[in-house]
Amino acid sequence: MKKIMMVVLMFSVAVLLISGISCTEEKSSSVKSSVADSPEVREGAEIYVKTCQSCHGEGGKGDIGPDLRDKKWKYGGSDEDVFTSISEGRPGGMPGWKNSLGEEKIKKVISYVRSLSK
Repeated sequence: MKKIMMVVLMFSVAVLLISGISCTEEKSSSVKSSVADSPEVREGAEIYVKTCQSCHGEGGKGDIGPDLRDKKWKYGGSDEDVFTSISEGRPGGMPGWKNSLGEEKIKKVISYVRSLSK
């Protein structure tokens, strides 16, 4: 009888642990999904495809320009630093987009790029 109770107890604990992990994963992916589904991120993605993808690659994976999904930012990774890089450009190939995109579109691109982070 004690063995049966022990097996039932161990099984119950295993079920609780597995369901807890599953709930955590679902919550994590739904939070990430809701951020990615925001209008600002969607609009930023559209702008990115038209203006940035040719150098920074599909989904920010890098090509001519650096990978935008990691935490390695040559000129600083704060929103202000990234805004300056996009707006003013950087030596060695990054053109400035201030005149053609403007402040609001640049902010949307930054929101999209943030959604790509690993």
